[in-house]
Amino acid sequence: MVGVDQHDIGDPTIRYSVSRLLATARDAIDAELGGPVWVEGEISGFKKGRNNHTYFDLIETDEQNRVIAKLSVALWAGNRNRVNARFKDTGPIRMDDGVRVRIIGPLELWLPGGRIQLSMQDIDPEFTLELIDSERDRVLALLRTEGLIDRNRHCLVPAAPRRIGLVTAIGSAAEADFLKTLHDSGLAFDIVFVDAQMQGLGAERTVSAALRTLEREEVDLIALVRGGGARTDLATFDHELIARTIATLEVPVFTGIGHEIDTSVADVVANQSFKTPTACAAAIADLQREVIDQVEDAWLGIATCAQRLLERENTRLARHARHASTSVRSRLALEQHRLDAAAERSTRSGRSALRLASSRVDLLSARLRAVDPARALGRGWTITRTGAGTVVRSIDDLRSGDTLVTQLVDGIVTSTVSATEHREDS
Repeated sequence: MVGVDQHDIGDPTIRYSVSRLLATARDAIDAELGGPVWVEGEISGFKKGRNNHTYFDLIETDEQNRVIAKLSVALWAGNRNRVNARFKDTGPIRMDDGVRVRIIGPLELWLPGGRIQLSMQDIDPEFTLELIDSERDRVLALLRTEGLIDRNRHCLVPAAPRRIGLVTAIGSAAEADFLKTLHDSGLAFDIVFVDAQMQGLGAERTVSAALRTLEREEVDLIALVRGGGARTDLATFDHELIARTIATLEVPVFTGIGHEIDTSVADVVANQSFKTPTACAAAIADLQREVIDQVEDAWLGIATCAQRLLERENTRLARHARHASTSVRSRLALEQHRLDAAAERSTRSGRSALRLASSRVDLLSARLRAVDPARALGRGWTITRTGAGTVVRSIDDLRSGDTLVTQLVDGIVTSTVSATEHREDS
C-alpha cells in the first residue's frame, strides 16, 4: 500500500466485508441511540413514492441559510395513518418543503443502499405550530417597531375601483372563485393577473415579486387570494418578506386567504382582509356598486326635487293664470264699457255735427241761390259776352264790329257793335 503507514491503519488481520462493516455501523448506531429518537429539522425534497410511501430529507441550515447537515427520512405507508391521525388531533398542518418539524423514529442503516435514513414513526405537530406562531409574533413585533403595521391602510381605496390586480396561483380554485364573483356582479372590471406560487419553499419570493409587478401596472387595488389549506401552507403569508412588501406598496392590498380562525401577518398589514377569495371579490364589487347606488340615489333626489319644483311652479303659474284671466276679463269689461261710452259720445257728437253741418249747408245754399245768375236774369238782368265767350264788364272791352252774345232769361240775342260811347258819370 503505497504512501500508507501500516502502523496507522489498525490490525491488518481484521478485515470487513461491505455488509459486515455496514452492519457494524448499524449496530453501533443502535447501541448509541438505544432506539427511536426525536429529531428536528426542515423538510426538503418532499415526495410521495409508490405504495403510499413518502420520502424527504431533513436539513439543517446556518445563518446564511446554507445546508450544513442532511438526513434522509422515509415514512412508510404503515406509519402514515398514525401521522395523519396526529394531524387530525392538533389541527390542519401538512408536511411539505420548507416546513420545520419534530419527528421520531429509529435511525437505520440500509445495507443494500449503503444509506443511513430515519424511519419516521410519528410527529409532534405542536412543535411546528409553535414555530409558526413564534415566527408570526416575531414578524408582527418587528413591523410594529418599524411603524409598518398600518402603513398600507393609509393608502386611499378608490371609490369605485375598476382596474384590479390579482395575485394567486394560475388555474387555482381561488382564481376561479374570485373571477366568478366579479363576473356574477354584472359590473365592469379590468383584471391584471400575475401568477405566483402560493405555498411551499420560495413561495414568499414569487408573491412579493408579483405584488411589485402589479404596483407598476398602476392598478386601483391589488387582491392577494388563495384557497384554504393546512396551517403550514398558510404560513407563507406570515413571511416577513410578503409583509414588508405589502406594507411598503403605494397601492391598497385586499387579502382573501382561506382560513376561518387564524389571521396571517399579510392580513394584519393589508388595507383590508377577508376570509375567502369570494368574500374579497364581493367586497370589491360592493365598493363599485355602492358608488353606483349613490349616483342613482343622487339622480333620484335630483329628479324628485325637479318634480317638486315643477309641481310648485305649475301651481304658481296656474294661480297666476287664474288671476290673469280674472284681471283680463275685468279689464276687458272696463274697456268695453269705455268703448260703449265713447261710441255713445261719438254718436251724439256725430248727430250734433250733422245738424250743424246741415244748417251750414242750408245757409250756404241760400247764399248761393241769392247770387245765382238765373235769378238775376229772372228779375230782368242780362249777361253779355263777346263772341269768344268772355263776359263784357266794361265798354273798354269792346270794339266796333265785335260780335256780342246776350243771355236773357228765356233766350240768347246775338248782335254786332256798331259804336261805343262812354257815360260821363262813369
